[in-house]
Amino acid sequence: MRGPIEQSQAALVRALIPIAGPFAPWSIKSRRWASATFEGARHRLVLALEGADARARADRVRAELADAEIAIRGGFVADIGVEARLEGETVVLAIEALTIADPIEAAVNPAARRAG
Repeated sequence: MRGPIEQSQAALVRALIPIAGPFAPWSIKSRRWASATFEGARHRLVLALEGADARARADRVRAELADAEIAIRGGFVADIGVEARLEGETVVLAIEALTIADPIEAAVNPAARRAG
Protein backbone atom coordinates (compact mmCIF):
# COMPACT_ATOMS: atom_id res chain seq x y z
CA MET A 1 0.00 0.00 0.00
CA ARG A 2 1.28 3.43 -0.92
CA GLY A 3 1.71 6.12 1.70
CA PRO A 4 -0.03 9.51 1.68
CA ILE A 5 2.83 11.32 -0.07
CA GLU A 6 2.92 8.75 -2.87
CA GLN A 7 -0.88 8.94 -3.17
CA SER A 8 -0.69 12.74 -3.56
CA GLN A 9 2.09 12.37 -6.10
CA ALA A 10 0.04 9.87 -8.12
CA ALA A 11 -3.02 12.14 -7.98
CA LEU A 12 -0.99 15.01 -9.42
CA VAL A 13 0.25 12.84 -12.29
CA ARG A 14 -3.29 11.57 -12.99
CA ALA A 15 -4.58 15.16 -13.08
CA LEU A 16 -1.99 16.06 -15.72
CA ILE A 17 -2.83 13.28 -18.19
CA PRO A 18 -6.04 14.81 -19.64
CA ILE A 19 -4.50 18.30 -19.72
CA ALA A 20 -1.00 17.58 -21.06
CA GLY A 21 -1.71 14.55 -23.19
CA PRO A 22 1.13 12.06 -23.56
CA PHE A 23 4.28 12.93 -21.64
CA ALA A 24 7.42 11.26 -20.39
CA PRO A 25 8.24 11.74 -16.70
CA TRP A 26 11.90 12.76 -16.40
CA SER A 27 11.86 13.21 -12.64
CA ILE A 28 9.23 13.00 -9.90
CA LYS A 29 10.30 13.81 -6.36
CA SER A 30 8.37 14.51 -3.18
CA ARG A 31 9.35 15.36 0.36
CA ARG A 32 7.53 15.98 3.60
CA TRP A 33 6.64 19.56 4.46
CA ALA A 34 5.22 21.18 7.59
CA SER A 35 4.45 24.63 8.95
CA ALA A 36 3.34 25.55 12.45
CA THR A 37 -0.24 24.76 11.43
CA PHE A 38 -0.21 22.30 8.52
CA GLU A 39 1.53 19.16 7.30
CA GLY A 40 1.85 17.91 3.77
CA ALA A 41 4.40 17.49 0.99
CA ARG A 42 6.26 19.42 -1.67
CA HIS A 43 6.31 17.79 -5.08
CA ARG A 44 8.49 18.49 -8.11
CA LEU A 45 7.61 16.85 -11.40
CA VAL A 46 9.73 17.29 -14.52
CA LEU A 47 7.92 16.11 -17.63
CA ALA A 48 8.82 16.02 -21.32
CA LEU A 49 6.24 16.84 -23.98
CA GLU A 50 7.02 15.94 -27.56
CA GLY A 51 5.26 16.32 -30.87
CA ALA A 52 4.11 19.11 -33.12
CA ASP A 53 1.57 20.27 -30.50
CA ALA A 54 3.94 20.16 -27.50
CA ARG A 55 4.08 23.94 -27.09
CA ALA A 56 0.29 24.24 -27.25
CA ARG A 57 -0.09 21.47 -24.66
CA ALA A 58 2.47 23.17 -22.39
CA ASP A 59 0.50 26.43 -22.64
CA ARG A 60 -2.69 24.52 -21.82
CA VAL A 61 -1.05 22.93 -18.76
CA ARG A 62 0.07 26.35 -17.46
CA ALA A 63 -3.35 27.90 -18.03
CA GLU A 64 -5.43 25.06 -16.62
CA LEU A 65 -3.29 24.36 -13.56
CA ALA A 66 -3.45 28.02 -12.53
CA ASP A 67 -7.13 27.56 -11.58
CA ALA A 68 -7.35 23.79 -11.18
CA GLU A 69 -8.77 22.11 -8.13
CA ILE A 70 -7.00 18.77 -8.03
CA ALA A 71 -8.60 16.06 -5.94
CA ILE A 72 -6.18 14.61 -3.41
CA ARG A 73 -7.39 11.91 -1.04
CA GLY A 74 -7.12 13.24 2.52
CA GLY A 75 -6.00 16.71 1.55
CA PHE A 76 -5.78 19.41 -1.12
CA VAL A 77 -3.36 21.19 -3.43
CA ALA A 78 -2.52 24.50 -1.75
CA ASP A 79 -0.16 25.84 -4.40
CA ILE A 80 1.03 24.81 -7.85
CA GLY A 81 3.38 26.42 -10.33
CA VAL A 82 4.57 25.52 -13.82
CA GLU A 83 7.64 26.54 -15.76
CA ALA A 84 8.37 25.48 -19.33
CA ARG A 85 11.54 25.44 -21.36
CA LEU A 86 12.44 24.21 -24.81
CA GLU A 87 15.19 21.60 -25.26
CA GLY A 88 15.48 20.96 -28.97
CA GLU A 89 12.08 19.69 -30.09
CA THR A 90 11.05 18.78 -26.54
CA VAL A 91 9.12 21.03 -24.17
CA VAL A 92 10.20 20.37 -20.60
CA LEU A 93 7.69 21.23 -17.88
CA ALA A 94 8.81 21.72 -14.29
CA ILE A 95 5.80 21.55 -11.99
CA GLU A 96 6.03 22.31 -8.29
CA ALA A 97 3.09 21.68 -5.99
CA LEU A 98 2.38 21.89 -2.29
CA THR A 99 -0.19 19.43 -0.99
CA ILE A 100 -1.67 19.82 2.47
CA ALA A 101 -3.23 17.12 4.63
CA ASP A 102 -6.83 17.87 5.54
CA PRO A 103 -6.54 19.19 9.13
CA ILE A 104 -9.97 17.84 10.09
CA GLU A 105 -9.16 14.35 8.84
CA ALA A 106 -5.76 14.54 10.54
CA ALA A 107 -7.44 15.34 13.85
CA VAL A 108 -9.82 12.39 13.50
CA ASN A 109 -7.34 9.97 11.92
CA PRO A 110 -3.75 10.45 13.20
CA ALA A 111 -2.38 8.34 10.33
CA ALA A 112 -3.62 11.04 7.94
CA ARG A 113 -1.24 13.56 9.55
CA ARG A 114 1.46 12.17 7.31
CA ALA A 115 -0.65 12.88 4.21
CA GLY A 116 0.71 15.06 1.51
